[in-house]
Amino acid sequence: MTKHRAALELIFAGTLWGFGFVATVWALRAFTPTETLVYRFIIASVFGEILYILFRGVNFTTIREELLRALPAGLLLGGMLLLQTIGLQFTTATKSGFLTSLYVIIVPLFNAWFFKAATGWKNYALVALALIGTFILMDANLQGLNVGDIWTIGCSVIAALHIIYIGRISNRVGNAFRFNNFQSIWCLILLTPLLLTQDKVTTSSEHWQPWIGVLCLGIGSSIIAFYLQIRTQKILSDSTASMLFLLESPFAAIFGYIILSERLTLFQMSGALMILVASVIQILLEPASKTTGTKPQ
Repeated sequence: MTKHRAALELIFAGTLWGFGFVATVWALRAFTPTETLVYRFIIASVFGEILYILFRGVNFTTIREELLRALPAGLLLGGMLLLQTIGLQFTTATKSGFLTSLYVIIVPLFNAWFFKAATGWKNYALVALALIGTFILMDANLQGLNVGDIWTIGCSVIAALHIIYIGRISNRVGNAFRFNNFQSIWCLILLTPLLLTQDKVTTSSEHWQPWIGVLCLGIGSSIIAFYLQIRTQKILSDSTASMLFLLESPFAAIFGYIILSERLTLFQMSGALMILVASVIQILLEPASKTTGTKPQ
């Protein structure tokens, strides 16, 4: 796969993730955050594994090794999406998309702090710019930072760890599609016990929209988009990949505007733009691929 094709595939994944914010809002109209994620990963793990068996056949040769390799990815992914889904109960899909995108700044910092990757004052300046943009996105008022926004910022931190982990083990992944199935299975195992904390579990809805939302999340955001992430991170550096993931933010804003009638003020839009600008500059400071990078793999 060429770098250009990898980039195009990640742009498509960003589109699916952007729509996933709207799909989550739909699902939350009938289901709790835990129910939404459990149903999502039942679809992703079961349907994904059926597709793998149909096209590749039954393969138990490396299943134990791949399951163990997918375990940290599944736990991080499950935690990340749980925080994001909880946050979407209290904040808008548009704000959630931009706050989640803060991982693009966190990834190079974590790589520098924990894996001794090269960094400098420019990286920290971009972090400051992104944080200022986040403050403006909150309407320059800490009272505008609601509990949903805080959950979403926590999601962005775990998202950065997930991107870094995938980047470091992607070259050892045998089949990216099946690895994604296994991380979905671990997500399901992690999240299912949380249903026991609820007084009741909702298994039906009077309206079709919540189930459409769950289907979009299971097939589009999980099976397709996360498969493309694992596949393309074999080629692209962590920072470049995270930059392309950033496109989920404007896609979330576009879908939120068209479908959910969400709006940002011009002042808030300037904050969102600052986050995007900081992220675009970040990619210019990073190697385009792993072959030119300095981070150990």
